[in-house]
Amino acid sequence: MELLESGHIATTWRSFADFASAPESWLTSQILSRLLRPRFLDTTSPAPSTLVPVPEPAHFASKTIEEIAREKSTSQILFQQLYLSSNDTEIRGLFKRTEDAGAKAIVFPVDSAADGNRHRAARFGVGSADPDYSSFTWDFYQKIRNMTTLPIILKGIMTVEDARLAVDNGAPAIVLSNHGGRQLDGAPSALEVALEIHERDPEIFKQTEVFADGGIRYGADVLMLLSLGVKAVGLGRPFMYANVLGQPGVERAISILKREIAIDAGNLGVADLKAIDPSFVNWTPTPWTK
Repeated sequence: MELLESGHIATTWRSFADFASAPESWLTSQILSRLLRPRFLDTTSPAPSTLVPVPEPAHFASKTIEEIAREKSTSQILFQQLYLSSNDTEIRGLFKRTEDAGAKAIVFPVDSAADGNRHRAARFGVGSADPDYSSFTWDFYQKIRNMTTLPIILKGIMTVEDARLAVDNGAPAIVLSNHGGRQLDGAPSALEVALEIHERDPEIFKQTEVFADGGIRYGADVLMLLSLGVKAVGLGRPFMYANVLGQPGVERAISILKREIAIDAGNLGVADLKAIDPSFVNWTPTPWTK
């Protein structure tokens, strides 16, 4: 730990799409959240909008792209998740709706070439909304980039090789994500992939914006990812769990996370999150774990 003046922890961070507030406040895509509480939007609600600057509405959310866009606050930056088929007409239509809704970026999942094995869902007869939404090649990516004025973020990057290919193909941002740990059994976590990139090709963090989600529960989780070079950290399930108590629960979950980040940063001696780097985390295994 480095001894620094850290009486006030600066958590503002400016990166892709000019994040207006702390990077830990990215709300990942979720579907069917209205089954928990009907009045809760799939990705945003009026009060949490002041605390969650970057919601990522799911393509198959309980509300439409247009409905969610109307209910977001003016301070929010909307990243719209879209699954894309091979139908160019359909793609152009989705892009036009997303642009008209005021989204600042499109999030395109690339980790769903096939439907996941979800045994519990199968027992209840629940499956994907549309398992045919799985087309992806780098030629396809270059084609769809020319169909919209919005940047297209590639979500579901799970290897350093794919991260490098994304950079080489001009991706403005990537998301390290294992689809909530439910798409492929045994897939690495976003933290493991971030560490692999740091060790094998750290220039990637300088050549594109790298985001991450999956398994984030505590402020220390956020700081570990930021220390490696990740610019924004997304959360999904924690907000779903908090939604059991409705809007106050979601607000409380966000405030707890922000407080944990500030406390942990202070204990590390980090006065400004922009100053955090890999030196703040010891990645060397202890002797008894070798």
